[in-house]
Amino acid sequence: MRTHQNHTAFGRRMAALACFAAMSFSAGAADTPAANLAPDMDATKTALIAFAQCDASFFTLLAQKPQLFGSAVEVAINGTVAAPTVADPRSQKGHRQSFTRPIDVAGLSLLAWRNEVSYDATMGAFLWWGFDVEGTPDTAADALNRLLQPAQRVVKTGNEWARAENRRIGDPIDAWRRGGQSGSVTQKGTVERVLLIEADEAPGRTKVSCALQGSVTPPLLERVRPDLPASLQQ
Repeated sequence: MRTHQNHTAFGRRMAALACFAAMSFSAGAADTPAANLAPDMDATKTALIAFAQCDASFFTLLAQKPQLFGSAVEVAINGTVAAPTVADPRSQKGHRQSFTRPIDVAGLSLLAWRNEVSYDATMGAFLWWGFDVEGTPDTAADALNRLLQPAQRVVKTGNEWARAENRRIGDPIDAWRRGGQSGSVTQKGTVERVLLIEADEAPGRTKVSCALQGSVTPPLLERVRPDLPASLQQ
């Protein structure tokens, strides 16, 4: 499992991004809510728990309640799923939406949303999505773990916190095994899914991310990230 910092450095070198069709991720944005619309605190907590599953749950819930984060977050709806809007997840400058104000949820102060997608013909797909939050990885992990069942919690691995899972091509679509290969490239024919909490490049900030990497097949991508446009699911 490559950390987000490993992936970011790798992504800057990748020429294989050209294999993705150009698209607009601003299309389909939800109707702009009232300027002072407050978040639905119960719904945001439920959404954070759903996000931590690192599957389609968060995107399905957000489509049902696109204004649950209030007016601070712009949301794009794609059929029965939705996600916070970014300009272009393939671009270093376009994969992030900074919220117009922090959103406080269960001890976490959400500052921004990231959605990053890259692909390499040899190493496979790299998808990262999640929140920038205020504070340290330790404080973020403590707050998130309070919301999760014991089997779903992240555990400390060095300076980071993670919950890693893996699967092989040919496994049932929803079959995941616990564990991963920390610090290494995912082996060909396998996929890793990780809930990862790590320090951001900006001081005093932390990234709370889901990652999907390796030999990601179109059916698996559609299962885990149905919010992505069809051009990224082929």
